[in-house]
Amino acid sequence: MHKVLIVDDEKDICFLISEILKDEKYNTSIALNSDDAINKFKENKPDLIILDVWLSNSKLDGIELLKEFKLLDAKIPIIIISGHGTVDLAVKSIKNGAYDFLEKPFNSDKLIILSKRAIESSLLINENKDLKKILVPSVPLIGDSDFIKKLLKFANDQSISKSRLLITGQFGSGKKHLSNIIHKASNFNEKLPVSIDFKKLTNEALENLFLYDEKNINENLFVRSNNNTLILLNIETLTLSFQKKLLFFLENKNVFDDYNIKLNQKIICITEKNLENEIENGNFIKRLYERISTHVIEVKPLSDRRADILPILNYYLNKISGGINKFKFSSSALTKLQMYDWPGNVSQLINYVEKSLILNQDNNLSRELEVDDLALQMGDDTATISPNQSLDLSLKDARSEFEKDYLISQIKRFNGNISKVSDFTGMERTALYRKLKSLNIKID
Repeated sequence: MHKVLIVDDEKDICFLISEILKDEKYNTSIALNSDDAINKFKENKPDLIILDVWLSNSKLDGIELLKEFKLLDAKIPIIIISGHGTVDLAVKSIKNGAYDFLEKPFNSDKLIILSKRAIESSLLINENKDLKKILVPSVPLIGDSDFIKKLLKFANDQSISKSRLLITGQFGSGKKHLSNIIHKASNFNEKLPVSIDFKKLTNEALENLFLYDEKNINENLFVRSNNNTLILLNIETLTLSFQKKLLFFLENKNVFDDYNIKLNQKIICITEKNLENEIENGNFIKRLYERISTHVIEVKPLSDRRADILPILNYYLNKISGGINKFKFSSSALTKLQMYDWPGNVSQLINYVEKSLILNQDNNLSRELEVDDLALQMGDDTATISPNQSLDLSLKDARSEFEKDYLISQIKRFNGNISKVSDFTGMERTALYRKLKSLNIKID
């Protein structure tokens, strides 16, 4: 049963509204002044407030009390009522967060309908917020690399900018995740971003996105995403004819003037391809590239930022297990995981963590997980972590091969940071450089 708080300095009005809503199975409470109203609000946490704008003998008037309620709960729906209704007062109420404005004397049916809609609207908003948490989970940018630190600042700068952004990078590197983080830090964060994957749409569906006649105006991708973030995935898959349509809207916002629509949005395009190469090959329109690439960021592959591998692994190990994980990877396993190239990037690493937990979920004993042959576990039979090809060599040559493989692996592990390689291997830097030169290992 929904709870309604009625605030009016006239007892008769409070009683009348209460009886009307009780007949509709609402649970009502009454307050005659602002102090009483705030106390009742805190005690009962209503689903709806019906508030008189003129409160005599009260510390706060209706508009001031409306603001106070919104500070206590920004989502609470409030219907303002007044016997001295004016357009200016109605507008002022709505601007301060009221759901609607009702003038006395009001029709009881209108009061019932308005109350029902206000509560339903509030419930839908809350459900949408819950859905947003599911569809756009609050996962931070994880990692210790210099790149992630720069990316965090970049994301923050982009969240307050309306400039168009192009995000490039390999599959699974985190391009969509970055776009969601930018959205969640923006002024549009109360809404789900509008994400359109051009790769998954039929020609008919694409045609509908670019219509702008009166009948189909609300289906237009720019209108659908107005006052929001528009994320366009796999933009390189658009044919040249659809690229021209997209370019037309980017260059002609005035086509929406007839509908009194002023566009206000952040546009983020995402691609795995090098669009400059696509332009040279005649597959992408140069002017469209210029329009969508005011800012460009490449999300580096995981193999270029190995310092992020273990933080990502530990984060998802804890997240997927619900924080009650009894397994951890051994020191040897962590080294192998850190040195693997991860061709599927972050997505592959997350899948590996999920797979490891699933395979060990029936084991009741807490233990360390090992990695015997990571490449084969990943379905990659063309590479191995540490190939054993030295059994036919002399001891001296085998030792050289081992040292070469070992040092190359450590250089990869620490992204070429010789200071870290020196610290980890226990070799003085001068000696390490001499060893690298003798083994013909080039740091780059």
